[in-house]
Amino acid sequence: MTRPFDRPELGTWLARPSEFDAVAWWRLDRAVRSMHDMSDLAGWAKDHKKRLIFAEGPGGGRLELDMTSPMSELILMILAFAAQMEAQSIQERTTGAAAYLRSVGRWRGGRVPFGTRPMPHPTEVDRDGEPAGWYLAEGPDTAEIVRTMADLVIAGKSYHAIAAWLNEEHPGVTPANHRATLKGAKPDPSARWNPGMVSTLLRQNTLRGLVIEDGCPVRDGDGEPVRQGDPLLDDETWRRLQAAMDARAMTGPGNRSNVHPLLGVIFCGSCGGRMYQGWLSPGPNRKAPVRQYRCAAKAHGRECRKPAYVVAAKVDDYVSRKFMEAVGRLELVELITIPGADHTAEIAELDEEVNELAKRLAVLRGAAGDAVAAQIQSRSDRLGRLREQPVTAERTESIATGMTYAERWADADEADRRTMLLDAGARVVVGETTRGKRDVDSRLTFDTRAHEGDGDLIADALPGHS
Repeated sequence: MTRPFDRPELGTWLARPSEFDAVAWWRLDRAVRSMHDMSDLAGWAKDHKKRLIFAEGPGGGRLELDMTSPMSELILMILAFAAQMEAQSIQERTTGAAAYLRSVGRWRGGRVPFGTRPMPHPTEVDRDGEPAGWYLAEGPDTAEIVRTMADLVIAGKSYHAIAAWLNEEHPGVTPANHRATLKGAKPDPSARWNPGMVSTLLRQNTLRGLVIEDGCPVRDGDGEPVRQGDPLLDDETWRRLQAAMDARAMTGPGNRSNVHPLLGVIFCGSCGGRMYQGWLSPGPNRKAPVRQYRCAAKAHGRECRKPAYVVAAKVDDYVSRKFMEAVGRLELVELITIPGADHTAEIAELDEEVNELAKRLAVLRGAAGDAVAAQIQSRSDRLGRLREQPVTAERTESIATGMTYAERWADADEADRRTMLLDAGARVVVGETTRGKRDVDSRLTFDTRAHEGDGDLIADALPGHS
């Protein structure tokens, strides 16, 4: 609670007591809500011989207190005590109401998560049998978008690629516009997704439909998570998604905007080091910048006898042509993952909750302590059941798609093409640069760990969900 002297509007006046004779408020709780603050205010009024006026005192009438009188000071402290008790009562009712809403899985309001929409609660009813409270149901269009985003991350798509897909396939369908539409407001047609928005959304526990308190899921008396909405992702998909996101960072090499199409694929024939993308500035014989691949041995503290460099566009065309010659005619094989049964993550989550509840129990007594003890017991019981269940490993199966690699390559963006090359173990080596020699292909060699004709090996090396 802010002290009267620290409030911007009131504090400036209290600092200039010589300019007025009295301070007036509408009601007592507009002035203070604690006895400590009232004591400070009463002391200030007594020291400066000021009157305190309340337009609506007890009973609704005007109350004027002359703080030079001991009786006025006593009345003020009694009223302050009543105001403090009322404030505490309001806080307890608010806290209790919030706790009840959490326990029954009712949405408390606020920002509507992307992929959901508020609907009357399907099971909670009032005394008249009418729906009571709200529940977050699946959005008719946005829920499927969220599930597709999760699938793309698990399949290895970059956040940049997913943002680009969203902006192309679902223009203007952003979290902000989603909320605006639900409110009946006009959405912003220029709104676009960015990689940060993608990663932030996919980290939210609301995708599981869970009620979260202090970073942990709220659980019922049986230790089961309480839900305030339809889960957009099941628990297994959520854990796989988080594992995939944990394995890479937004600043990692696979997500940098300056990653070139052949990073990790193209190498210098002289020193064997990676080649990096660079630009030749315009000059007497160049009207526009020219993209190049260059050996960066010197920049990385290595020696190279004859650092290679080559025009990037010609190499890109060469690699595309050679890769399609090797695998283009083959049928695309998609690897799907069959989830196993492993409750390790949930066990760790429950362990953390039990430890946190144990800390709370140490400082609680009476009914509050009994309630927390019951929560600890319910979680412990569930932990016991989970630990008894066997762990089975996930497995992968190959599914023929009826699509060739050439068709997949034609539809893929740069990031997906690079992933396909890396998965196949593709390697391009650039031979020594010869001044004046314009035949780029003669300086290049292309190979994969699976050679032409080894269809099964190539198919295994190139999952269709890159």
